[in-house]
Amino acid sequence: MMECKEKRRSVAPLSRKIMLVLLMTAVFTGAYTRLASADPKLEASREDQIDRFIETRMHQNRIPGLSVAIVHDSEVVYAKGYGQTGGGAAVTPDTPFPVASLSKSITALAVMQLVEAGKIRLDDKAADILPSFVMEDPRGKEITVRQLLNQTSGLADNVFPEMAFSTQPASLGESIARLKKVKLASDPGQAFHYHNTNYQLLALIVETVSKEHFPDYLQEHIFAPLHMDRSTDAALTGSFKEPGHMLLYGQPIAFKEPDWFVEGAAGNVSTANDMARWLMLQLGEGTNGGAHLLSPEGIATMRKVPAGVDSRYGMGWTVDGARVSHNGILWTYQADQLLMPESGYGIVILFGSGLNALVNYGAFASGIADILNGEEPPKSAISVGMIEAGIALVTLLTILLWVRGFFFRWERWQQKARKRRIWLTSLRMLVTLIPLALFISLPQILTFVGGGRVLKWEQIFLLMPSIVIWLALLSAFGAIGFVRKAFCIYTILRGDQKAQA
Repeated sequence: MMECKEKRRSVAPLSRKIMLVLLMTAVFTGAYTRLASADPKLEASREDQIDRFIETRMHQNRIPGLSVAIVHDSEVVYAKGYGQTGGGAAVTPDTPFPVASLSKSITALAVMQLVEAGKIRLDDKAADILPSFVMEDPRGKEITVRQLLNQTSGLADNVFPEMAFSTQPASLGESIARLKKVKLASDPGQAFHYHNTNYQLLALIVETVSKEHFPDYLQEHIFAPLHMDRSTDAALTGSFKEPGHMLLYGQPIAFKEPDWFVEGAAGNVSTANDMARWLMLQLGEGTNGGAHLLSPEGIATMRKVPAGVDSRYGMGWTVDGARVSHNGILWTYQADQLLMPESGYGIVILFGSGLNALVNYGAFASGIADILNGEEPPKSAISVGMIEAGIALVTLLTILLWVRGFFFRWERWQQKARKRRIWLTSLRMLVTLIPLALFISLPQILTFVGGGRVLKWEQIFLLMPSIVIWLALLSAFGAIGFVRKAFCIYTILRGDQKAQA
């Protein structure tokens, strides 16, 4: 009996030692597992390089605030906010920004989900799905779901300038009803025309087929499964909670986004962290974590450009070799998303300022991509501030020269006009009206150089305010001078007639 008790005493310490070893092993194993599964971070040197690049570019381009997220395969490796919002709050990766036309890739995925569910086919005709989609142009009946996704429906800004309408629609149905008398710019499937109404039609198809309100569909079938908890959908820009920024002579000014109907084409509001989950879904070929939203074949279909058409546009994505991207443009906000499937990286940048002719927003994503690929991003010696200062100086000189000519050199001009031949003086006067002709033709010029996009004057001003101000002053000065000189010529001619009589 005593021997048995001794054995128990000797076994007890041994058992405690074994339990302690097992416990320590479990603790260290758990710690190692947590470290191994933690989000991989960029090397400190590369992260610092990205920081410096973004801050330098923001300063050069006078951008007041932005948020950026970088993902690698299924992990977020970088997420930061810089600067301030239009409301004065510090930007973080969780700051909501309108993502503009990045919404098209999300709308396209919603359509592809219905395709894979067997509820529609890509080559179904839109008019067969939407009873309200009626066009007097008979070619409208031939537009397919695929052509809407590829932006090859034949609809275009020059035949349906939806951005330039003075009164915006209040719903998808009202927007589509306006197409009745529109003539297509080309036969369906024959040419690429980037046009927001294509994606408004697709949003209405999602509503009709799913029997769910479009924002509700996005929330239930895309945002919630991906835990994009801060992402929402807006039909009108008037519902944006905060102003963005416009740039005036290089200075960011908080400005409310002009009224615009954006459902389906440009209405999503999201954050850098939420959009990072969206990019990880794309890199995961339709799966992210426990969320399976689309098959790899469906993702691949979205990245195929249409055959026989001069286009790099897939379905909500622009395809450029191995890179897949899409930008988003509003008048007070901008956004960019870039996928590099071969290296497993994805980049999203949400800007708190909008479209400006002098700002190269695309250089941000491409520059970060260069850094991720171990390359040095291009450097720019000229900043937006320098260009804007030059425009301001030219504007000031224009005013001073006009004041000089109008008030201090008028008598000299009259004397020369009396000696010079009338036809030569008249020809020189007509030259002063060239700025006015350019100013009046500015919408048409921008439509021609801008790929057919049609803008109204408020949008043109926001696009390049300092240039518009200078050209408006030059036009006004030329017109005023022309009228004054014409009256002078008239007086000279009447005087000559009286002298002859």
